[in-house]
Amino acid sequence: MSEKIKKFYKEQFLKSKAYKNKKDLLNTLLKDEEKYSKNDVEKIIKKYMEGVI
Repeated sequence: MSEKIKKFYKEQFLKSKAYKNKKDLLNTLLKDEEKYSKNDVEKIIKKYMEGVI
């Protein structure tokens, strides 16, 4: 049995204490109507910081 990965909307990440210092970055990189897992968001941030995007 595989666990279902929880996904959240951009707005939920923007309200999260875990990402309070990255709100501007997330606001720019994430799409409003798309859902992301925490792992997805970490990968997006990492790629951006490495200049891959």
